[in-house]
Amino acid sequence: MKRLGFLSILFLILIGCQKDYNKTKLPYQFIPNDAHSVIQINELSDFINSLNNNDVLSSIYNDNLKAASKTLKNLNTTEQVFIVFPDSTSTNSNYIILTKNDSTLFVLDGLKNYSSETLLNSNIQKTTIDTSTLYHHNLGNTFIGSNNIELLKSIDSKNENLELSKLIETSDTKSVASVVFKSDATNYSKLLFTDVITSENSNLTLLDFNQSGKKLSYNGLITTKDSTLNYLNSFRNTIPQKTNSLLIAPQNTSSLISIAFDDFTVFKNNLNSLTKPKEEIASTFLHFANEIAHIDNTLTLHTLDPNLFLESIEDKEFSEAFRDIDIYHYDNSDAFKTNLKPFISFEEANYFSVYENFVIFTSTIDNLKSILTDALNENTLANSDGFISINKNLSDEASVFIFKDSKGLTDVIGKTMTGYNANAVQFIHEDNYTHINGIIQKYKKRAASNSVTEAFTTQLETTILTAPQTVKNHITNTYDIVSQDLNNVLYLISNSGNILWKKQLEGKVLGKIEQIDIYKNGRLQLAFATENKVYVLDRNGNNVSPFPMKFNDKITQPLSIFDYDKQKDYRLLVTQGKNLLMYDVKGKVVKGFNYKTNATIISQPTHYRIGTKDYIVFGAGENLQILNRQGKTRINVKDKIRFTNNDIYLYQNKFTTTNTLGQLVQVDTRGKVTTKNLNLTDKHKIFTTSKTLVTLRENQLKIKSRLIDLDFGEYTEPKIFYLNDKIYITTTDLQSKKIYLFDSQAKSIPNFPVFGTAPAELQKLDNENGLELITQSDDKTIVVYKMH
Repeated sequence: MKRLGFLSILFLILIGCQKDYNKTKLPYQFIPNDAHSVIQINELSDFINSLNNNDVLSSIYNDNLKAASKTLKNLNTTEQVFIVFPDSTSTNSNYIILTKNDSTLFVLDGLKNYSSETLLNSNIQKTTIDTSTLYHHNLGNTFIGSNNIELLKSIDSKNENLELSKLIETSDTKSVASVVFKSDATNYSKLLFTDVITSENSNLTLLDFNQSGKKLSYNGLITTKDSTLNYLNSFRNTIPQKTNSLLIAPQNTSSLISIAFDDFTVFKNNLNSLTKPKEEIASTFLHFANEIAHIDNTLTLHTLDPNLFLESIEDKEFSEAFRDIDIYHYDNSDAFKTNLKPFISFEEANYFSVYENFVIFTSTIDNLKSILTDALNENTLANSDGFISINKNLSDEASVFIFKDSKGLTDVIGKTMTGYNANAVQFIHEDNYTHINGIIQKYKKRAASNSVTEAFTTQLETTILTAPQTVKNHITNTYDIVSQDLNNVLYLISNSGNILWKKQLEGKVLGKIEQIDIYKNGRLQLAFATENKVYVLDRNGNNVSPFPMKFNDKITQPLSIFDYDKQKDYRLLVTQGKNLLMYDVKGKVVKGFNYKTNATIISQPTHYRIGTKDYIVFGAGENLQILNRQGKTRINVKDKIRFTNNDIYLYQNKFTTTNTLGQLVQVDTRGKVTTKNLNLTDKHKIFTTSKTLVTLRENQLKIKSRLIDLDFGEYTEPKIFYLNDKIYITTTDLQSKKIYLFDSQAKSIPNFPVFGTAPAELQKLDNENGLELITQSDDKTIVVYKMH
């Protein structure tokens, strides 16, 4: 009996350890060993948007994912989500979903066709939403779901796919999503532009996706093993080289594949060990090449010594000269038929010429002359606008380089890809890995310098209530657009014009939406107030606990957010009439802050730091209040000020605004008030930075000391933007519907004014050259202009 008791205790200990182990495991560590492909989603809303709006991704994602996406749309999480596909065929739509467990994981608000039940004699829950059924349970801190109950039951927490886990740990968590797949996953393999890289599915490929509008860039790696037939091992012990063939390939090239190495002998020995050719055609001159490229119906070799290369080519006979370039007939036309397989196979190498450091083989003299003509005129791929537009995304050297124009890409993807005129993938072999670098981009001809073109328009469902503003996308380090319509629906719009999400609010957003990093992990949230609530929303538009906070009394000014020491220890200041309430990011009242006054607060409290001291500044009645962190008076301003609707700025290290007499009012840190007559009318507007003052009275815009006479109209408050080390000032004439843009010297930016019906915001939305101007083209439509 004692032994039985001991075994029982040991069993309980082991069970407890297993439970604790499950709690420490991350979601991807539950991926089954036989997983065929895995998608790691880092930003759920951006990923769902890419499914619908990116031509390339929507083409390569298979039916399995389309089935799983019905469930994804009902998930509420900012954590990573993993979708596992156990089968390589798209006809088998089984999938597994893994993510961190959360009691609010499912978004069920407003769903009509929804049911959930716990299955008898199990801890498995069955959730049905519309026509989709998901079986799910929790293992430790991980939520595990599947549309196949047997597949769900088969997941064993003891077995971890260690190779896959290690690969996932190298992924870029700032990308929209990543995919890991075996080589026979034909849908994802399309992004490699070739099917000859590997012939065994034991190799794994990881790709990190970054998507912006019609552009898709991806980076990753392929695992290579000596034991597998992976042709990338041909580049073992060689050094990647610059892709010089782009300098000889014509601009209208449809397809190009280049292989490069520092030593052809090493490359060829590696290749022979993999392919084991029965016979080879003699071509000793190849040993002088460091790059070989198949360009449509042409074969090009690059060499560092073209004279030695020419001398080593046997079986040649001079044919004719073309523009002082000798053309030779080559008798060994099958020289490249098998020697470079599977990368390159070229038949009918009947003629060749040497041009600079290139040796060009073609089947006909006419084709050779055409290649030479393009080269002499520099009408080459390297000089084409399309290639130049993607070149900054590419590495300088590669082992394998593949280029496709829209026709070539159409053949690869299996879908018409009109407009995608420049696309490339690089393979850079190092040690036991091959790095991948790819770019697929819809190319528009470069606009003329200093031109302004319409980038896109996005229509909201009803009248726009709050002018569009930009917010940072922490995933791509670019900017998106946020706006609200008359039904109090808040929209997040991507920098390519796609609506990422909509959220119903209970009131109008007061003032500007701010961004904070509550969890101090680089992920930004939107923070703002309406008349009765303070909201904090995550990247997907979901509420961040404990927000929203509800208030019985009316909030009368925009939400003020202070980060005194730049340590992300945020303070949220709520204004209610005469009162100020300060909260931390947990929604708790900050002890030690206490402000009392008998005057109504008439401007948004703003935080400034001068030296080592903090100042909270706002207008209350006819008094300028300047407080410390505790809400106590730091500076006692005795003079009364008849405030206008202008904000209070920090200009020339003084708290600055204007009064109803049109005077500039400044208060220094000792409380001394000075005024300066600016000859402004009572309906003037001002905007300042620390060193630049801009004023507007009727049709006169003054930037520093320079005066601009505009056409008579109804102008919005001027705004100052500092971008690319340059100051810009904008204002909109609401009568003539013109947006003006000036620099700090009061000079108009070329091709302005442009059409617009609202105040404009200037920002660098994407990673492309040039700025974007965001405004409205009518009461429902946001328009974005691109400045070139």
